[in-house]
Amino acid sequence: MLAVVSPPARSNSFNLVARGDVLRPPGAPCPLRQGPARVEQGVDVLRAAYLRLRDRMRLFVTTTRDFDEAELEEVKRGQEQLYVDVSSKLMPDDFASDLRKLRLSAECRACARRTGCPGCYVAEPGNAFAEDDARLRARLRELRGAVLDVGCGEAPYAEEFEAAASAGCLSYVGVEPEASRVALLRARHAWARYVVGTLESAAESGSLGRGGYQHILFMRSFNHLPDPAQSLALAARWLAPEGRLWLVDNVAFGLLRSREQAHRAEQGPGQLEHFRNDSAAEAAALGSSLGWRVAERWDIGPSTSNQWLLSLERP
Repeated sequence: MLAVVSPPARSNSFNLVARGDVLRPPGAPCPLRQGPARVEQGVDVLRAAYLRLRDRMRLFVTTTRDFDEAELEEVKRGQEQLYVDVSSKLMPDDFASDLRKLRLSAECRACARRTGCPGCYVAEPGNAFAEDDARLRARLRELRGAVLDVGCGEAPYAEEFEAAASAGCLSYVGVEPEASRVALLRARHAWARYVVGTLESAAESGSLGRGGYQHILFMRSFNHLPDPAQSLALAARWLAPEGRLWLVDNVAFGLLRSREQAHRAEQGPGQLEHFRNDSAAEAAALGSSLGWRVAERWDIGPSTSNQWLLSLERP
C-alpha cells in the first residue's frame, strides 16, 4: 500500500474580534448610510461585520491569513456562515448551544451601498444546528443492513442505530484511530463493534471482514482525510454493489468574539485537524470524477448551519 503524504492541516474557522460600537437607538436609521466615510477608516469590508445589538451596532474585524479573499467572500456573502460565540469555552464543541447563527439584516439586503459596507447581521430566531442535526438523525435511523462508520470519533450518532441493531436489522462497525476512545465506546455500546485504526490499516489487517457493507459513513471525517480520492476508492472495495457512501461534514465559518474570547482561543491547546473545508458541491465533483452518482445532497445556504450531506452510489 502506498504511503499517503498528508497536505498541511488548516483551520475550519476564523475569529472576528470586537473593535468598537456605533450607537443606533431602536427605530433609528442605519448610521452607515451616510457613505463609506461612516465605516471605520482602514477596515476591509470583506474582513468585517457589524452585529446588531439593542441600541448599537458592534464592529467585528478579522486579521486572519488562513483564508484567502475568495474563501472569506464565500463564508460571509455566499453561504452566510457567520456565528456569534455565546460560550465561555476555548473552542465551541456543542455548536447548537455554543453558537448563534447570524443572518444579514433585511435592511442591508435592500441597501444600495451593500457591497461597500461590512453589513449588519442579526441573530436568527431558530437554532440551525439543532434543526439540521435532527434532520440528519432522522435520516440515519432509516438505514438498514451492515454499516461501516469511518473515523467515528466519539460516535455521536451511534444511538440512532441502536434500535435497528437490537432488532437484528442492522450491524455496525466503527473505525477510530484513538485506542482510548475506542475502549470507551466498546464499554458504552455493547451492540456495536469498534476497530482501532484508520480505514487503510483496518482494511490491511482484515478487521473489516469480507465487506459487503450497505452503508459506509464518513460522518464529519471527510475533510480530515489526507487523500479523499484514495479513501473513497478504498471504501468502495468494501461496499455492497447496491450500497451507498455517506459523506457529512462542515464548511468553514466565522466566529464573532470578544477580545477575551479570541485571546483564550488563540492561547489554547487546539490543534489543526482539517485538510480541507470542502462543501457538498466539491465532494460531489470528486465523487463524479471517481465514477459515482449523487443519490442525495443537502447543500449549505444562508438559512442552514454549516453542515452538509452527500450520498453517493454506483451508476
